[in-house]
Amino acid sequence: MKIFPSKCFLLILLIGFKSSAQFSTTIPLSKDVAWGTLKNGMKYYVLHNQWPKDRVSFYFAQNVGAILENDDQNGLAHFLEHMAFNGTQNFEGKGIIDMLEKNGVRFGADINAYTAQDQTVYNLSNVPSTDDKLVDSCLLALHDWSGFLSLKEAEIDAERGVIREEWRTRRDSDFRLRLETDKTLFKGSKYAKRDVIGDLNIINNFGYQVLRDYYKKWYRPDLQAIIVVGDVNVAQVEQKIIKLFSSIEMPKNPAKRYYVSIPKNKGIEYVLAKDKEAQETAIVLYYKKDFDKAKNAASIRKDLVHNLCADMLNRRYQEFIQNNQSSVLKMAGGASEVSRLTNSFSLYVVPKNNKTAAGFKELMIETERAVRYGFTQKELDRNKEGILSYYEDLLQNKDKISSDEFAEELVNYFLKAVPFQSIETQYENIKKSLASITLSEINQAVKKLQTADNVVLTVTGPDKSDAVYPSKEDYLDIMESVKKMPLEKYQQADTDQPLIAAALKGSKVSKEFKVDGIAAAKGYVLNNGAKIILYPTALSKDEVLFSAFSRGGSSLIKTEDIPSSQIAVGLVESSGLGKFKSTDLQDKLNGKIVSLKPYITELTEGFKGSSNQKDVETLLQLLYLYFENPRFDKDSYARMLTGFSNSLENAANANAKVFQDTISLLNSNRNKRLPLFNEAYLKQLSFEKASEIYKNRIQNAADFTFIFTGNLPDNTLSLIEKYIGSISCDSSKTENFIDNRISPADGVAKQVVIREMNVPKASVYIRFVKEFPYTYKNVFTLHILSELLSKKYMDLIREEEGGSYGVHVSSSVSRLPSDQYAMTINFDSDPEKEEKLTKIVYGQIESMQQKVAKEEDVQSVKNTVLKSRAEKVLTNSFWLGNLNSMLLNNEEFKDDTIYRKTLDEITPADIKVFAKQFFAATKTVEVIMKSKTRSADPQ
Repeated sequence: MKIFPSKCFLLILLIGFKSSAQFSTTIPLSKDVAWGTLKNGMKYYVLHNQWPKDRVSFYFAQNVGAILENDDQNGLAHFLEHMAFNGTQNFEGKGIIDMLEKNGVRFGADINAYTAQDQTVYNLSNVPSTDDKLVDSCLLALHDWSGFLSLKEAEIDAERGVIREEWRTRRDSDFRLRLETDKTLFKGSKYAKRDVIGDLNIINNFGYQVLRDYYKKWYRPDLQAIIVVGDVNVAQVEQKIIKLFSSIEMPKNPAKRYYVSIPKNKGIEYVLAKDKEAQETAIVLYYKKDFDKAKNAASIRKDLVHNLCADMLNRRYQEFIQNNQSSVLKMAGGASEVSRLTNSFSLYVVPKNNKTAAGFKELMIETERAVRYGFTQKELDRNKEGILSYYEDLLQNKDKISSDEFAEELVNYFLKAVPFQSIETQYENIKKSLASITLSEINQAVKKLQTADNVVLTVTGPDKSDAVYPSKEDYLDIMESVKKMPLEKYQQADTDQPLIAAALKGSKVSKEFKVDGIAAAKGYVLNNGAKIILYPTALSKDEVLFSAFSRGGSSLIKTEDIPSSQIAVGLVESSGLGKFKSTDLQDKLNGKIVSLKPYITELTEGFKGSSNQKDVETLLQLLYLYFENPRFDKDSYARMLTGFSNSLENAANANAKVFQDTISLLNSNRNKRLPLFNEAYLKQLSFEKASEIYKNRIQNAADFTFIFTGNLPDNTLSLIEKYIGSISCDSSKTENFIDNRISPADGVAKQVVIREMNVPKASVYIRFVKEFPYTYKNVFTLHILSELLSKKYMDLIREEEGGSYGVHVSSSVSRLPSDQYAMTINFDSDPEKEEKLTKIVYGQIESMQQKVAKEEDVQSVKNTVLKSRAEKVLTNSFWLGNLNSMLLNNEEFKDDTIYRKTLDEITPADIKVFAKQFFAATKTVEVIMKSKTRSADPQ
């Protein structure tokens, strides 16, 4: 239950933005940033940051996006982004990708880009910074992106197919609904016509010179910025940027970079958008406001006040849903960006099915209650404390803020002029601002969040005959009636009592033991039988991570009770702990940096959690309560059932659910212990059984192993003795799981699903499962094999065929209940091309068994693996995960020497041998879902 400031708050106060003719700030850029403007107008920002160590991230920001396209260019901004990876002046073809992947930097994960309406941003992340030649090559890649793309005709034509498939993949229900509501939200502006991916008629048919002309017009230095953040010598990188990028010429008579305004509207604009696959009704009220183009201390303070209001509103919404027989499933409010020049304060509600008007009315009532009577001093103090605590934790762990996070902030500083300051400065400013903000100021501000004009009301939901939607007039009548209703003031719950009131006896350490392979880790057994592992590290200044596990899980539960077992944890989380309901518990934990979540899986039960040093005791108190005093609230259970029932009402129309259900059935060989979520599932649910299952699974400290790692406070063990030592135990009742043989059938299980679709599409899922003895070498070899296949599919299916936006290949190895290796391959495509592409998938699998892979390709994957390992070993999560796996699976720890030796010894010939072994007589699941009407590319 970690407490964060609202998302919008973080956007405003943590993220910096760009100065331009339209946007400015009076607040100086952090002195830690080396920056400047070259003679051609290009800006650069360089910042030293040592997380991750020996890594650097390069960002290329282009203050141009889809909004600058003419109607006959719709989609070209996004198309250009793709072409940046298809040949430049100094990197032929896929040269940029090939160069980086040889050094362990992966396409997709570390090499990427995005296009939006107002910007295009490229990134090369986590590049090894100790290689000067590689750093120079990355700067050269950014140089080429600036104005030296090859844009060869063959490459352009090949990329048309990739874009078509991206268009197809993204056209889901949410996307279609957004396209409809955007017509009203952005009414009268180009934003209503720009979905970034563009018009397929244009994508399929634009002339080569049209793209080149667009590139020449908009990709130019005065609209660009170079951002380099990482473990580098700032002065040296700055000089390299000045030398390399200053020679880029600024074109004469450049086109003006204009900004698009959204016309203001009187009163409320309304739109209802329906879709056959929509799973819920959602209502959003947008109160549009002008973006503050000049950012200063006053504007940032105003944003802080508004977001405090939003945080307190959201807390009240949650409490209302928790404590009432509400017509609502979700409520929320907060600031968001609508466009480059427009922000919005928005109210959002998801009503229960057939209760749309009632749900909207409840949202308006709770909002009106805050507007009419304001908030309380206690609410304000609580939220101030939460924000301040967040920044204190941020300050303590500033050395673990990633280079990518800082780079993204600097990208935004370049784009919109919201200040970029050091963490220390942010903390001091926040502390001063919070101290000066009064309750009176807050209560005046909440009255101004809603406006009479510039309002847009959007309603989205299922397109079905029995769905009833109120009219615009109905919503307006509700809003007017609520303003006249008599309302009582908000009554705040008392959360001043302690989490645990009773005195705890505790248990002392009775035994100590070593943890093989990790010398600094120490094991303890308490008198109550609980097994404790402590591994103190200095990897993060103020971070403590925690996990716990016990064998058993739902494997020990009757088949008919499996549905109840799957909601048991959710029931407790929505009910609360000890004397505190869930919403009251959130209040109690306000200002605490603590998170704890129980789980029950097929084979195990346990916890995952985290805290800072100061709040370790709170973490342990919550752990004690999860064992000894969980709450089981029938009203919470009823809300869960209503939510489940609502989501099922239109489930039959959801293609994604039908696809996943089919996959699940075949992967389990229709095992009843993996039930589908349907009406039969709901009928099997029981409040009593869910409560009893939780109590049976999360009990008996003697059956659990508790693991703590990070910068542990000196009194950690004594606190563990007090709280974990007080958990009930019975050393004679340790458990193990049962192997219920949940696995695909032998041979090939194949199913083709034909569905009606808005956009013709085929979705292909293939999974191979094989059981054979576990070895560390096999784990590596399977991963390398999957990565080699992924690269092959990228080249053949995405690039040569233009057949799919991407083929995803993943692998996994599990030890419990038996040693099992698995590989999954999935992709979307045109249904006309599915058979051909599926043959390519199997053809490359066959090729891997017959031919030896290229040494350079294998080494490229190895480099990525080693680079990833070097980054992960510097995190507490790596050590927690390894300790958990070692103890659960009775494995030895593989140190860097063993890791590297095992990896180095794998040869291309080994991969061929392994491929033959793995793919021989595997259990294979193949599910293909196609549109009912086979069609060529959608138009």
